[in-house]
Amino acid sequence: MCRLHETETQSWRNLVMIILILKLSKGHYGAHFEALDALNSIIEFSKQEIPLSATFSDAFVRKYFPTIFASTEAPNAANCLDKVFKNYELKKHINVKCDETDGLDTCSGLTFVSHDDKAIVIAFRGTKGKLQLLVESDEIMYRNKTAWFGGGNVGYYFAHAFNLIWNDGMKADLNLLIHKYPNYEIWVGGHSLGGSMAALASNFLISTGLATSSNLKMITFGEPRTGDKDFADTHDSLVPYSYRIIHKKDIVPHIPLNGMEGFHHHRNEIWYDNEMETADFKECDAQESPFCSDSHLDFMISDHHRYYGMFMSFYGRRNCTGDPAN
Repeated sequence: MCRLHETETQSWRNLVMIILILKLSKGHYGAHFEALDALNSIIEFSKQEIPLSATFSDAFVRKYFPTIFASTEAPNAANCLDKVFKNYELKKHINVKCDETDGLDTCSGLTFVSHDDKAIVIAFRGTKGKLQLLVESDEIMYRNKTAWFGGGNVGYYFAHAFNLIWNDGMKADLNLLIHKYPNYEIWVGGHSLGGSMAALASNFLISTGLATSSNLKMITFGEPRTGDKDFADTHDSLVPYSYRIIHKKDIVPHIPLNGMEGFHHHRNEIWYDNEMETADFKECDAQESPFCSDSHLDFMISDHHRYYGMFMSFYGRRNCTGDPAN
């Protein structure tokens, strides 16, 4: 069973009815057949939905993921994870050289298991500093994309960074945990650059049989466009529980521009056009919808750093001490 995205469909239905009225008022008596055909086409198009079992929960994401993503920035990740998890095991927190600036920039990821939630968690850190952002942007724009597991092509920088982290210990940790706790869910997430690595990781884990579509949940904050349309289609078929969360006018999810070098978002977008203090959000289930964050014509980098009231990078670098809102 699928869920129809009622908000988008109703908007298009209203538009079709207006066109129908205008045509009838001008004597186009066959227009109702055209309008009905158009409406049916729109309804079918809008059925780019997700299974009913995959339902976004503000409470679930708000409780765990800002702190998980802050922990990827922390010198001591346990200081952050202690804030929301009680019975858990932290495995390796990996930091690797991930670009061509001779180690000036690093990429990071960590793995842990929460026994209370019966979940194995892997999370990836976002872009760290302006230099890494420049190198990352340059490589995404001007280097060839690379083929990815399951199908499609993705930004070379994202794939290279994930592979380095995976082979530096995440592979061993995750295989051990999956073998030890085969009935646990797998949560995958990341902020910014980490969001793209989380998308790659999700496709990889399911394509290689390490996880299944029914036991993996993916959550990202401020994820840039990660790959091409074929990658997005593959992701949507493999990862039904997949949510790209966007805070207000965050600019990073709009980089690269849609279609530039073939880049295209996967589903599903959760957009908070506010300060994220309450569960006031809009869900757009299309890959590229004009009804969520793309409805803005202006964007801000400041909205990229703060999600659910937490400046994750700064809070994490302080080992999650002090006020997370500062």
